[in-house]
Amino acid sequence: MDESAGQSKPGGPAATHSDVGASLATRAGFPSPGDRPFHVAIAALAFGLALAEAGPELALAAAGGLGALVLFLGAPRQRAPRLGAIAAALVLAGAAIGELRVHAIDGPAGRVRDWEAVDLRGQLLTAPRPGQFGSSAEIAVVGGRLHGARLLLRIARWAPLPASAGPGSELALEGRLSALGKRPGDEPGGFDFAAHLRRRGIAGELMLERARLTGARRGGVAGLLDRARSRAERAVGAGMAPDHAALLRGMVLGQDERIGEGVREDFRASGLAHLLAVSGQNVMLLVALALPFLVLAGVGLRMRLAVLAGLIALYIPLAGAGPSLQRAGVMGLAGIAAMAASRPASRSYALLLAAAATLAWNPRAWADPGWQLSFVAVAGILALGLPLQRVLRRAADELLPSSSRAVRVVAAGLADGVAVTVAATVATAPLLGHHFGKVSLASLPANLLALPAVAPAMWLGMLKAAVGQAGGAGEPAAQAIGALASPAVGYISRLAELFADLPGGQVGLPLGSRAAVGAAYGALALAALGLRRAARPLSPHALAAAAHWRHLPRGRRLALAGALVALAAVGAGSALGPPGPPDQLTVRFLDVGQGDATLIQHPDGTTVLFDGGPPEAGVARLLRRAGVQRLALVVATHPSRDHQGGLVEVLRRFPVDALLDGGDRTRDAGFRAVLREAAARGVRRIRATAPLGIALAGGRLRIRVLSPAPRPPGPPPEDPNPRAVVALVSAGDFDLLLSADAESEALLPLDLPDVEAMKVPHHGSSDPGLAEVLERTDPELAAIEVGANTYGHPTPSTLAALARAHVKTFRTDRHGTVTLSVLPKGARVDTER
Repeated sequence: MDESAGQSKPGGPAATHSDVGASLATRAGFPSPGDRPFHVAIAALAFGLALAEAGPELALAAAGGLGALVLFLGAPRQRAPRLGAIAAALVLAGAAIGELRVHAIDGPAGRVRDWEAVDLRGQLLTAPRPGQFGSSAEIAVVGGRLHGARLLLRIARWAPLPASAGPGSELALEGRLSALGKRPGDEPGGFDFAAHLRRRGIAGELMLERARLTGARRGGVAGLLDRARSRAERAVGAGMAPDHAALLRGMVLGQDERIGEGVREDFRASGLAHLLAVSGQNVMLLVALALPFLVLAGVGLRMRLAVLAGLIALYIPLAGAGPSLQRAGVMGLAGIAAMAASRPASRSYALLLAAAATLAWNPRAWADPGWQLSFVAVAGILALGLPLQRVLRRAADELLPSSSRAVRVVAAGLADGVAVTVAATVATAPLLGHHFGKVSLASLPANLLALPAVAPAMWLGMLKAAVGQAGGAGEPAAQAIGALASPAVGYISRLAELFADLPGGQVGLPLGSRAAVGAAYGALALAALGLRRAARPLSPHALAAAAHWRHLPRGRRLALAGALVALAAVGAGSALGPPGPPDQLTVRFLDVGQGDATLIQHPDGTTVLFDGGPPEAGVARLLRRAGVQRLALVVATHPSRDHQGGLVEVLRRFPVDALLDGGDRTRDAGFRAVLREAAARGVRRIRATAPLGIALAGGRLRIRVLSPAPRPPGPPPEDPNPRAVVALVSAGDFDLLLSADAESEALLPLDLPDVEAMKVPHHGSSDPGLAEVLERTDPELAAIEVGANTYGHPTPSTLAALARAHVKTFRTDRHGTVTLSVLPKGARVDTER
């Protein structure tokens, strides 16, 4: 009798569910769970850890569902039930462990009493990070009822920390506690900042009232790292301009608090923001850039991996060792282990171990966008980057057959960097769309063009940090290395500027649900498979082309390569070049949020800027978009952060001929910073007191200062608004009234002419005399420069007065940047939205 009688083939009538599932998995190209029991176990544990706050019912349902899935897909048949039961048990164990860990993390939060006045000591964990209303930093409480709690310190501009305070300093602090939770005015469905802080292990907030240094510092290993990091920080910035030093600190140490908001926005919009933070992708890139040098030095495989792991182990503490940095280090080590493994199964196991380790430390980490992006970036590098790496290395060998070993090693390193960059960029795109609603199409070309400069910038920066550990003895070397690093950093910064403003560089990708994200990743997987299949028929042609290339004379190959590079450079230059000046007089009421910034452009290229908005608005980027390359005049109307805050960045990033100083001899620190920057750059300074006339563009553009009049000696007034610069800008028959925050009380005593357009004073605040101002000036158009605010701007009374005067009114909070073009037969208004 045939021994196979009575048995069924997989998928036949008598096949079990496990056989059917295993057959389906095999046909889809995936291994059966039965073939990867350790993968299933570690994945189940990580899944359970992520369910720490889901509740027992959901954890039980998830355990049962995963066990059933393993049973359905498992093979061989006899091992499937046992493996399914183990997977279900590990899900429940992970959920229980995660719940205990969450309770431990949240323990200090239960001791934070909302709005309690406290007097405590705390160690500063991070450098203060500037924000719209001040700055913030993390502290660890030392002693007392809150000992060990991590708090977010809220530092108002009028109550700063001592200037010499830095990470590791101990401070005596007075203020009021604030428990984490929703605040009045938080938008439903908006960003949950309290949940974000809980994921970081923050127990509450402390609204600072007073702070002083105690003289003590953090001790132990943490104290040694504080001092090493402080020396590294000084050394990394040595011998470089302040803006380049700030960027290099961000790239090497993850310190981006000194980088201007406009520069940060450039890096975000161009897809280069990951260079300013220590992420899993950056650690992998660091590894890819280090590997060729180790190969060139003849270091064996195991020693290479040991050196790279040691490099990460040294680098992460030096960069601050915060939660995000620890996660990046774990992901980077997993990536090294995965790259070293010859089998795909071992690579995925290393990544699963990294996920389980980071979730065991903080079960909430999976909900953090940074964790998701770091995990997916490394997964993308392993899934897409390694195959692409092999293809690129093979292509480099084909194109450089007779080159020296050093050239081939450098080419291999460049191929690895390109593979890492492409894979991480593609893999993170759906998540970026989910969290931020848009993705940068400019990201991939920007990252590829930045790659040749990233390697020298990061390695020179790390070398500076290393020589800085010698203290004063290493300072000359750090300054000399700074001169070498500056060109690379400047090149990356310029790339960010160019690609941030690239038309169509960003596209909306509103993947609002997890199902949409899953569908996007499914589409990417299908596209990758399609490309792989489509490339197979091309392989013979590619090999033939490579053979033909190798047989060309060396001189001809170099000439062809040079021609291609030159052609690409010309094309990139034309695509990335700034727009020219407009063909007609153009006034742009720039959307800088709750603040003022008005740009006037004459057809001959003469450009004038009235105010620069708050520093976080990034007005310099808006100027570049408008084609500004030089400013004939910058007007600082009065000391107010939402008017002069962005002008320091403008002065740093554009040539400026003259500054009209409306500071009224102020003592305001922010305004004095503008004056210092202007003096440092040799900008001519003109005091803005009436009467004053300025002629530009050969007299075709005139600016007449109507107010304020000179004031007698003495301290400046407490309220600077009434003495803000009031100016009339004229070109031909067109007149524009700009009055900053000076309202009718300051305007009505002036000799006000009829005007074609005006900026509504003080963001549209309540002004009983506005109706009379409108009657005397009779404007046809008005713009209100306003953003989200708690002042009620623009007020109903102001809007009603404009409507009664039949003035066509535009608002930057609703219309975005408002562009007024003065034409021969009138004016045209275009809005951003």
